[in-house]
Amino acid sequence: MTDYAKIDLLFQYILTLAGEEEWDDRELGPIHLIKYLYLSDLAYAERNNGETFTGLPWRFYHFGPWAEEAHGRIEPALMAIGSEKRTFSTLKYDEVRRYSPKKSSHLLHQLEQQVPLSIDGPLRKAVHKFGSDTESLLDHTYRTLPMLTAAPNELLDFSRAALKQVVREEEEKPKTLTTRQMKKRKQAIEDLKNRLKNSSPPKDDALVTPEEEPRYDDVFFEGVEWLDLLAGEPVTPLEGTAHFSPDVWKSKARYDSEIS
Repeated sequence: MTDYAKIDLLFQYILTLAGEEEWDDRELGPIHLIKYLYLSDLAYAERNNGETFTGLPWRFYHFGPWAEEAHGRIEPALMAIGSEKRTFSTLKYDEVRRYSPKKSSHLLHQLEQQVPLSIDGPLRKAVHKFGSDTESLLDHTYRTLPMLTAAPNELLDFSRAALKQVVREEEEKPKTLTTRQMKKRKQAIEDLKNRLKNSSPPKDDALVTPEEEPRYDDVFFEGVEWLDLLAGEPVTPLEGTAHFSPDVWKSKARYDSEIS
């Protein structure tokens, strides 16, 4: 079930975190706020068996994660903490909205106490890394596992991301070494130290002689022309429309690193 109080909390926290950054343009628009909200739900779901923090029905929409319920909460949530709204138009859009954060260490601390640790770290890292850079933020969210395993207009499934996180943590756990393995590792380190200690620095005459600068003379250009002739006639550029089966959205190549 969607929890609107949690949605408001995260929107407020996202914009307040932006206020702590040093990048010039600390204004965020609806597209930034929605994507950071999605990354917050993803971070929470990875450590909570695929269950999101807000309960939003995230959907694959226009090449990105989207939840209409969240969009309607942006303005009331941010106005409640005194954020400033700026509206302007562009050649592409009649109305563009940007929200300025109210820098307040007290407010940041107050909101921080209510945000789960599983969200706080990843969200801080994302806001610091992407800021208001729309292109890089959209690219990052599109490449997340729930997006790569869904087709357009489908609801996003966070359970696979949770499973992948469990596997990753298991792989990163330090493995217990047997006594024999510890002795072999210690001996290998000692051998390496001895080789470094006994090795002598290379002599000057052992250094590689730098190559001479290439000569772009008549011989060079005649050779290039001859190679072009061997290649045959140049390829004629063509224009056309490629059609792909809808099954491509479910291809393992989209999310399996061993294939892609």
